[in-house]
Amino acid sequence: GKIVTVLLAAVLLYASCKNDLDKVAAVEVTTTSPDRITRQAEYLYTDSGMVRNRLRAGRIAEWAHEPKRTEMTEGVELVFFSAAGLQQSVLTARRGLILPKEQRMEVFEQVIFTNAKGERLETEQLTWQQDSARVHTDKAVRIQRGQDVIHGMGLDAAEDFSSYIIHRITDQIYVPDDT
Repeated sequence: GKIVTVLLAAVLLYASCKNDLDKVAAVEVTTTSPDRITRQAEYLYTDSGMVRNRLRAGRIAEWAHEPKRTEMTEGVELVFFSAAGLQQSVLTARRGLILPKEQRMEVFEQVIFTNAKGERLETEQLTWQQDSARVHTDKAVRIQRGQDVIHGMGLDAAEDFSSYIIHRITDQIYVPDDT
């Protein structure tokens, strides 16, 4: 990418004097700049040769040094597939964060999670714990099941949102079926 080119140019420019080169290296290798930036990225997560998840993001920035992390911005989409390779549920958000050491992914802002049953969860923050295969939030949630809407605070769910528990229901709107 551009960062590598700029870095290389700076190194070549100062290669004639070792002291200056050391100064450049010290300035360029900061913990604030990512090691790799990918635009319109797509990652496939496989298990026993089967694709289980597909992650897409407008921009992915990766830090290879501690604390290792991946920041996703400009839109995030995580798709869960069944063992048969069928799309089961879709999670979208404005931005996200992957912390590999903690086996955790967090998504933020306009989080929408739709499962295979067509149930739709809306919240502002959701955490996916890969080791326990669970997602959870302590933020306000809105769940739509057909015409029925449930509002609550906090939620714990299976990672693909196939089952869930709302911690505290604050409002329920049931629309009677006229048919």
